[in-house]
Amino acid sequence: MGIRAAACLAALAGGAGLALVAAASSWPPGHSPPAEVVAADAALVLSGDVDYLRAARAAALYRARAVPLLVVTGAGVGGDNAEALRDECVRLGVPRDRILLEAASTSTRENMLFVAPLLRARGLRRVALVTSDLHMGRAERAARRVLPEVDWVMVPVEDAGASSPRRARLQEWAKLLFYLARGWA
Repeated sequence: MGIRAAACLAALAGGAGLALVAAASSWPPGHSPPAEVVAADAALVLSGDVDYLRAARAAALYRARAVPLLVVTGAGVGGDNAEALRDECVRLGVPRDRILLEAASTSTRENMLFVAPLLRARGLRRVALVTSDLHMGRAERAARRVLPEVDWVMVPVEDAGASSPRRARLQEWAKLLFYLARGWA
């Protein structure tokens, strides 16, 4: 192959790469369609809920009697912390004894690994997965990998106001690719 042909191939590959990045920054990773009607044994609220939108949606599901139990996750700060998420759900009308805590996880994968024993011990077979729309694609894949026996119900909530939505989507795609490469999703 000559230099000119190699340069053309490199330009085409670069252009394809740019197109892929542009597309990835326009849409978050896909996920199963959300249920029209949610009815589940529990709602799993993933950490990273900086504006408590996930907690609010889960509390609304509880108040509507769509779920009898909430499971909140995370070892971080604020909405990344199971105790803070629990407190927000209690403030929104969920009794404290209807909320289970998983307070050790620091990632989506750990959210799933650490809640698995809680869900299995209680025989929870249908679980509403409550997270942001942007995060749902990776969260669903991780959930299905760790807990394939669970019937997952997708409950995406509005994405909290990211300062750069394009960057947030690109980061989520990068995280999903990392999870796929590791066999975690």
